[in-house]
Amino acid sequence: MVFVNESWNGTDDIVVYSNYHKYWLDRERRIKNPLFDVYSGKILDLKEGKLSAIRYFYNLLNEEIREDVTICVVPSSDCEKKITGISRLGEMLAENGRVNKVYLLNRKYSISKLAYGGNRDMGVHLNSIEALEELDMGNDIVLLMDDVTTTGKSLYACKEILLNHGACNVEMFALGKAI
Repeated sequence: MVFVNESWNGTDDIVVYSNYHKYWLDRERRIKNPLFDVYSGKILDLKEGKLSAIRYFYNLLNEEIREDVTICVVPSSDCEKKITGISRLGEMLAENGRVNKVYLLNRKYSISKLAYGGNRDMGVHLNSIEALEELDMGNDIVLLMDDVTTTGKSLYACKEILLNHGACNVEMFALGKAI
């Protein structure tokens, strides 16, 4: 178990910290979502790379994640965008006795942004993401992190890639589950 607190383990194999409510119900007609909350706003701030949000999530997670894990993140849908809010959070978390493999996974070519209707097929991720090196992990645990998950396809694809490149145990985690 990656998390110190055993109660974090969800009913499926993606551990999620909380729900994520999108800001707009209808972007074109400018109808805001009445369920959008402070936590969802922090996730949006993280996506924008705001240091205050990165620190917020670091403070939530650092004491909850075991020290002997390897940190890896799902890459951005934009292949040119290597450094993201979630990758910066991963780097901070890796500084405390954890192995930094934040940038191990690389998006070879950009895909349409999933939040805006991009293809959610797992094959899209498997074909567009690569591992930059083989892992010599033994029985070590990789914590694969993403900011928001909807279907989980990007996390599952990245997990498969990691397992095919030497990881033995990959646990998936998202800050928010899109509702």
